[in-house]
Amino acid sequence: MQQRSSCNPKSLHQRLVEEASALRGLAEVAPQDERDRLIERARQLDSEANMEGWLSSAELKPPT
Repeated sequence: MQQRSSCNPKSLHQRLVEEASALRGLAEVAPQDERDRLIERARQLDSEANMEGWLSSAELKPPT
């Protein structure tokens, strides 16, 4: 079993943004059908990053 490195882990938001950026880079050189799939996945990751940001914000308060 592989152990995780505990030195300076990236936040979920940062990992999602980086993955979306990497997919956009791959999409630049991919064939059209794969390009569309990669760009759609990058958009999904952007949405996930936005939702994660909202959920982890300091202003978020539990319902009363």
